Amino acid sequence: MLICAASGRADEAPALSGAQLYQEFCATCHGVDAHGNGPVALSLKSPVPDLTLIARRHGGVFPAEWVHAMIDGRSMPRAHGTSDMPVWGWEFYGYEGEDATRRRRVAELIDQLVAYLQSIQNHTR
Repeated sequence: MLICAASGRADEAPALSGAQLYQEFCATCHGVDAHGNGPVALSLKSPVPDLTLIARRHGGVFPAEWVHAMIDGRSMPRAHGTSDMPVWGWEFYGYEGEDATRRRRVAELIDQLVAYLQSIQNHTR
């Protein structure tokens, strides 16, 4: 598995917008424009999805909870093999024990990413 961006704990993350979080943590694989054409994309075994087409792939509805769960990754079943995508929930959270404040901060960061991804949906492509 390739981890495509610098990791950082939630309590150490500066106040970044969803777009800035995307550029920092996602663009290396998904591309600056979110079309799945990041510089690391060609080195991965599976094609990197175009994130501007999430709603289109889900019948025109942006599945915010599903996207949140995919980004978080901590509760996604791995029974059918590994994922090339990092488990950002753990990356943001850090590995230093449970903490309610940090849990909330991780959820906020992921919500910011989800809102950004919802804002860039292309329903006509």
